[in-house]
Amino acid sequence: MYDTYIFDLYGTLIDIETDEEHSEVWERLSLHFSYHGLNINGAELKKQFLAERDRQLAAAARHCEFPDFVMEEVFREIARDLGGEPGQAWLHETVRWMRTLSMIHISLYEGVAEILGRLRSSGKKVFLLSNGQKTFIEAELTMLDILHLFDGIAISSEAGVSKPDPLFYRYLTDNYGADLSSAIMIGNDPRTDIAGANAVGIASCYIETASSPRGLPVNSTVQILNGSLRQIPGWNG
Repeated sequence: MYDTYIFDLYGTLIDIETDEEHSEVWERLSLHFSYHGLNINGAELKKQFLAERDRQLAAAARHCEFPDFVMEEVFREIARDLGGEPGQAWLHETVRWMRTLSMIHISLYEGVAEILGRLRSSGKKVFLLSNGQKTFIEAELTMLDILHLFDGIAISSEAGVSKPDPLFYRYLTDNYGADLSSAIMIGNDPRTDIAGANAVGIASCYIETASSPRGLPVNSTVQILNGSLRQIPGWNG
């Protein structure tokens, strides 16, 4: 039925819970800054982070409707304001620290590796289209041992644009050769995954999981309301 499968990541393939609002996350991250001579407390670090993030998003919004930012560049500007000139390795480390400090739970949903592997072995093309940061998405795909199961991985921070923007789908086709004429988008969020698929005129499969927003209309080709990836169309041939 479909030759191209495009998956969302968080809430669709990966069950994840994070809390970036907790003050302890920022207090601990501020220690990471202080270890490098960049003295700042947690509350001020969070304040500066949000302000710089919003500034970068506003700048990117001149080029697309749904922009994204690069977290390393946010931390770079904060460090410069504190008198530092951080290298890329330190910036990557800082992003990873923020992610791990805010992490409460992460795991694959049942059947993910089997389903992705079966799709590819049956000749389907499998792509990831994920909003989020390249630094921790690639690390988490590696940690959960599914990085190798995709024919292409498009990440919003790298593209500078996020779902549901049609430009993100164009990025996927231009950079990874995804054929949208035979594609289905599979995701757990009607505002991003399903709306994006509808915007570019491809089929969509909504899968409701614990992190799906509730009470929103879902205008998808297929709906799976019990969270089972094993019900996505065509995966078992």
